[in-house]
Amino acid sequence: MTQRLRKREQDPLIAARIRVVQWVALALFALLLGRLYWLQVVQHEHFRTLSENNRLRIRTIRAPRGQILDRKERPIAETQASFDLICSPIDVTDPEGEIRLLEEIVDFDPDETREKIRAAKKANPYSGITVARDLRFEQVSVVEFNREALPGFSVLVEAKRSYPYGTSFAHVLGYVGEVSRDELDQSDDEWLAMGDIVGKYGLERGMDEVLRGINGGRHVEVDAAGRDKRLVDEVPPRSGGIVHTTLDADIQKVAEEAMENRAGAVIAMVPKTGDILAFVSAPGFDPNVFSRGIRKNEWQALATDVRKPMQNKGLQGTYAPGSTVKPLVAMAALEEGIQDPKAIVRCPGYLQIGNRRFRCWREKGHGTVDMYKGIVQSCDVYFYTMGLRLGPDRIAKLEKDAGLGTITGIDLPGERSGLVPDTEWKRKVSKERWYDSERAILGIGQGAVHVTPLEMLAGYATLATGGEVMRPRIVRRIVPMDGSAKEIPIQPLRKLPWKPENVAFVRRALAGVVNDYGTGGAAKLPGIEVGGKTGTAQVAAVKGKMIKSGDLPYELRDHAWFVGFAPVADPEICVVAMLEHGGHGGSAAAPIVKAVMQEYFRAKQVAQAQERK
Repeated sequence: MTQRLRKREQDPLIAARIRVVQWVALALFALLLGRLYWLQVVQHEHFRTLSENNRLRIRTIRAPRGQILDRKERPIAETQASFDLICSPIDVTDPEGEIRLLEEIVDFDPDETREKIRAAKKANPYSGITVARDLRFEQVSVVEFNREALPGFSVLVEAKRSYPYGTSFAHVLGYVGEVSRDELDQSDDEWLAMGDIVGKYGLERGMDEVLRGINGGRHVEVDAAGRDKRLVDEVPPRSGGIVHTTLDADIQKVAEEAMENRAGAVIAMVPKTGDILAFVSAPGFDPNVFSRGIRKNEWQALATDVRKPMQNKGLQGTYAPGSTVKPLVAMAALEEGIQDPKAIVRCPGYLQIGNRRFRCWREKGHGTVDMYKGIVQSCDVYFYTMGLRLGPDRIAKLEKDAGLGTITGIDLPGERSGLVPDTEWKRKVSKERWYDSERAILGIGQGAVHVTPLEMLAGYATLATGGEVMRPRIVRRIVPMDGSAKEIPIQPLRKLPWKPENVAFVRRALAGVVNDYGTGGAAKLPGIEVGGKTGTAQVAAVKGKMIKSGDLPYELRDHAWFVGFAPVADPEICVVAMLEHGGHGGSAAAPIVKAVMQEYFRAKQVAQAQERK
């Protein structure tokens, strides 16, 4: 037995195998030591951070957005406290179970939340995800009561955007929402992060860099379930800057109420400065809905509404201007010297051009008409002849110079320009000459011409100033986070060389439209001379006997316009009202302009009375 053991020990094959095992064991031990060194020394800081993250969390404190104020320093967009449901993806142990439980408590999009949790676990599992905003007190209570079953979910008090006037300023202020991945990728702002709130539309978007503050954070110690136990450190957020506007909340409210939820736009401006006092697009929407997170069914209702509540009609809607262009056509005829204002045109109720008969709105005609009567009573036949005599290029030049068919440059994003056609446009579109029928209807604001309500307001403001074209503005002062104030100057764009006597004549005619048995009598104000012009823009041609717009289906009814300024001698305010498919401008749009002007002069009288005390 002993001899056999000695023989086995002396076996070289066995000895070699033992040595291999010994070397493998030594190599494994060396590898283990190397790995231990790598983890304990080289990767010390990394694993120390991971360890700390298991114990400590950074809770982001969203920075409150800065205020937006009206011209009387009243907040029209501000920040309020909101109870928000926040998710920390690293602490979620049973996503499906926890989300099912939350669905019974809070109204939110579970599919969107699942996707956000999955994405965050890949990118940054320690980041906070906003699941639902603006929770009611009873919802907060139920969530807190079920905290044991909801690891990773907690309720925090966050800053929520609030619009105290609701729908009134919807299109001019816009709304806010959570920053998208595309917006984040395109932004150069190092402070911007997922979950932050940014401006999406209107002034909120245009002034986002001023209004958005810098987030703060809390460094808290958590237990195994991710619940906060102790505050370690806190960095307070920095609120955004303040934007002072030219808007007047009282005038804005009156304008909105006067629209009575009909589709269209109302804009009021100080012609000498370009300051916008009111800017209403109807129907509107409630921007507060976007602040708490709009639901799919709410967005679907807005997106499918045929009256397009998400479109800023004053800035982006383009419409045939109808008779509102007649004073500008008259101005072109006077400036070009092609028409004596006392020269007579006979109106039998139509103008025959070739084999076509172009009607006047008054079926039996206006009889003999000079330029004053042509504007006051809005005679179509008179302005058919002006369209023929002037031609598209001379009309286009004056109208474009006054602000029609061009970008006005207002400090709101998304402005769209209308179209004032000329020979160059005609050549590009159809490569044909202008026919007499096309030239004639340009004189009454029909055909290819279409403008935004803001452009039409700019044109009449130019008449009010005697040829001074001002850039419309809404922002008058900016106060950034550092407190340094920046005044936004008034910006004259150009001075048109209009003859004062021609301006005076057109103004006198516009005063006659309202005060001398013209088509705009519904805009008349006691003690204040209002000048303006009605417009009834045809949407669809109706052959045969004349049919009243009100007897047509809604979508075929005429658009209703009224543009005016007051007092005529020294205009302080200029207002445009446009109603989609509203019918006659004199009966539908003129009362809206009257209501806005009435509020402006009422407030002025009150302010003057207070100064005298």
